[in-house]
Amino acid sequence: MTAANNTTPSKDRFNLDSTYFIAFEMAHEALIRGLNNASDLNVTQYRVLTKLLQAGKPFNQGKLGTILGMKANVVTQAIDALEAHNYVLREVGAKDGRTRMLSITPEGEAHVADVNDAIIKSLYAYFPTENPTYRTILEAAVSAAAQIEPPLNTTIAKRFPATRSLVSIELVRAETERTLREATGASINECRIVQRLGETDHPERIGALAEALHISPVNAARAVDRLVQRGWVKRLKSPKDKKAVFATLTEEGIYEGFLISATVNELAANKLWKNLTPEQRSAIEQVGHVVVADLDAQRQAKEQAEIDLLQEM
Repeated sequence: MTAANNTTPSKDRFNLDSTYFIAFEMAHEALIRGLNNASDLNVTQYRVLTKLLQAGKPFNQGKLGTILGMKANVVTQAIDALEAHNYVLREVGAKDGRTRMLSITPEGEAHVADVNDAIIKSLYAYFPTENPTYRTILEAAVSAAAQIEPPLNTTIAKRFPATRSLVSIELVRAETERTLREATGASINECRIVQRLGETDHPERIGALAEALHISPVNAARAVDRLVQRGWVKRLKSPKDKKAVFATLTEEGIYEGFLISATVNELAANKLWKNLTPEQRSAIEQVGHVVVADLDAQRQAKEQAEIDLLQEM
C-alpha cells in the first residue's frame, strides 16, 4: 500500500495516497469558508445558482434537476431560497403551463461574482501561495477541479473557476464518502487512518496519526476505537510511556487497506482524471505532495521554535 514515488500521473496510473485526502479536505474547508464568508446560501443552493448562470438563458426546472442529479423536491427547495434572495426568476413556460423556466437575475450573477472572489481569497489565505511555485500549483489545481463537472456553457463557466471547483469538490467528496462506506462500511476518517497505517507499515501513535492526517485528536481517537471494534486495528502500549497509545493494522485491516486504495483509485479514474489533461492531473497531485509537505514543514518549524524558547519552571 506504500504510495509510489513517481508523482507524475498518467491515464493508466491512479494511486492517490493519504496526502491526497489531506489536500482535498484542506481545499474543501477553504472553499466552504469562502462561501460562508460571502453568502447565506448552502452548497446545494449555490450549485443550482451557478448552473443557471452557466445556462445563460431560461432553463427548464425539471431538466435542471436531472442534470444536477437532484430530486425534484431538493431543487424546488433550493429555488425557493434563491427566489427569496431575488437571485433567480421563476416563470411559467410559454408552451406548457405545467413547466417552470428558471433564469438568474443580475443580483444572482453579482452574488456569484462576490462569492467567487471570497473563495479565491480563502484559498490563498489557506495555502502557502507566497511561494510562486505553490501559487502556480494551486491555481492549476483550481482550474483542474473546475473541469470535473462539465459546464452547461463553456464560455460562461471560464469566468468563475473557483466557484466550479467548490461545486466539483463537494460532489467528489460526497461520492467518495458514499462509495467508501458502501465498499467497506467504514467512515472516511476510518478509511484514511487505515490507509495511513498501510503506507507507513508500522505502529503509529494516535496523536501522530491525527497530526499527519490533519484530523483532530478526538476524531482520530474515535475512529481508531471503531476500527478496533471492526477488528481492523489493534492498540499497542509502550512500556516506557504509559500515556502513549499506538495503533497498527491487523491482518484483516491490511486486506481492507488494499480495498480502500483500490476504491479511491477507481474513484479518481472515474471522477477526477478522465476530464483532465496530464498537466491538470499533475497539478492536483502536487497540491498533495508538494504544498501539503511545505505546510507540514512550516508547522514543524514553528513548533520547534516554540520548544527552543521553553524554560525550566
